[in-house]
Amino acid sequence: MRKLFLSMLVLLLSVTTVMAQTGEEALKNAKKAFDSYSLNQDATKLTEAVDMIGKVMGDAEMKNNSKALVEAGGIYAAAANTYVIARSTGIGEATYLVPSPAVKAAKAYMAAFTNADPKKGKKFRKAALKGIQTLQGNLSNEGIYAIQDKNYKESLMAFQTSIMAHEFLGENGGESVVTPEALMDEKYYGGLSALLLNDFETAEPMFNDLYAAKYDDAAVYDGLYKIYDAKGEKEKAYEVLQEGRKAFPDENSLLFTEINYYLSENKLDQLTDKLNEAIDKEPENISLYATLGQVYEKLYTSSNEAGDDAAAKDYFMKAQEKYEQGLEKDPKAARLIYALGAMIYNRGAAMSQQLVELDSDFSKEGQKKYAALKEQVDAEFSKALPYFQKAEMSDPSDLNTLIALKEMYARNSEYEVSGEFKARIEKIQAGEKIEKSYFKEKGM
Repeated sequence: MRKLFLSMLVLLLSVTTVMAQTGEEALKNAKKAFDSYSLNQDATKLTEAVDMIGKVMGDAEMKNNSKALVEAGGIYAAAANTYVIARSTGIGEATYLVPSPAVKAAKAYMAAFTNADPKKGKKFRKAALKGIQTLQGNLSNEGIYAIQDKNYKESLMAFQTSIMAHEFLGENGGESVVTPEALMDEKYYGGLSALLLNDFETAEPMFNDLYAAKYDDAAVYDGLYKIYDAKGEKEKAYEVLQEGRKAFPDENSLLFTEINYYLSENKLDQLTDKLNEAIDKEPENISLYATLGQVYEKLYTSSNEAGDDAAAKDYFMKAQEKYEQGLEKDPKAARLIYALGAMIYNRGAAMSQQLVELDSDFSKEGQKKYAALKEQVDAEFSKALPYFQKAEMSDPSDLNTLIALKEMYARNSEYEVSGEFKARIEKIQAGEKIEKSYFKEKGM
C-alpha cells in the first residue's frame, strides 16, 4: 500500500511539472508556427499558432507575461488581417480563426505594454505600441463587418476597443493613425451598435460627443431622442428631435420618429400634417395611408362622441379617402381593405344603438323613425360586407376579418356561412393557418 501511495505521489508530481511547463511550451510552439506562417504564408501554420497562443493565454502564469502578450497580439492581428483580405477581395474563405481577433490583438498589446517593466521591458512596450498602431484599421474593419452581419455586440466591442486603442496610444507616447474626424466615425458606429442593442447607457456618452462635435448626421439627433425617451426624459427627447428636424428637414428617419412621438402622445391634430408630409415623401408606403386613415378615424370617433356632426362627417370622409388612396397603390392590401370595411361597419353599429332606444317607442312617429334608421343601418352593413369579403380573399387567416364576417352573416341569418367562419376562427386560435380563401373557392 505504501509503495502504491508513493507511486501515485510521483505520478502526481510529474503531471504537475508538465502542467507548469505547458504555457512556456505552448508559447514556443506558437512562435514557431507563426514564424513559419510569416515565412511561407501557410494558412495551416497560422491556425496552429492561433490554437497554441490560446493555450498560452489560458495559462495563469503566462497571461500577464509581456513577451507572450506581444506574441499573442501579433498572431491575433494576423488572423484579423487574413479575414479582412478574404472578405474585401473575395479570395479565399472569410472565416474567423478566433472570434473578434482584432479586439483580442489590441487587448493583448495593451496588456503587454502595461505589464512590461518601464526599463527592462522597453522592447515589449515599443512592440506593443507599434502593434496597436498597425492594428487600428482592422479594428474598424472588424466593427463594420460585424454591423453588416448584424452582430451588434461584436461591432460595439470592436468600436469601443478602437476608441480605447486611440486613447491608449495618445496617453503612452504612441502615434494613432485615427484622425479626429475618423474618431467621430468610430463613436458614431459604436453608438449606433449600442442603440441597436438597446444599450442606451453605453450609447449616451458617444452620442453626446457626436452632438458636441456637431457631427453631420441626422442619426445623432435620432439616437439622442431614443436615449432620452428610454430614460423617460420626454421633454428633452422632444427638444432634441425638433432641433434635428430643423437641421435636417428632408431626413425621413427624423420625420418618422416625430410621427411615432405624436402617436405615442396621442397628439392627433399635429399628427395629420406630419403623416401627409410623409406620404408626399414616400407615396408608395402603404402603411402611411393606413396610419393616417386610422388617425382621421379616431378624430371622427371623438367628434362624433362630442356631438360635432359636421367635424365627424369631415373626418370620416378624410379617413375613407386615405384608405382608398392606399388601395389605389395596392388593391390587395388586406389591412386597408379591412380598415375601410371596419370603419363603415362601426358607423352602422353605432347607429344601431339608437335602434334599441327607438324600439320601445310604439308611436306612429317613433316607428317611422325606427324604420328610417334601420334602413340606414342595413345600408351601412351592406356597404361594409364587400370590403370584408375582399379582405378575406387577400388574407384568409386574418382573425379580425373572420370575426367580422362571422358576425355579419349571423346578423343576416345566414347561419351556415357564419358557422364556416366560426370554424375557421377556432382553427386560427388553435395555431393553424387558413390556406384557401372561402370566397375565392366560391368563385367570387
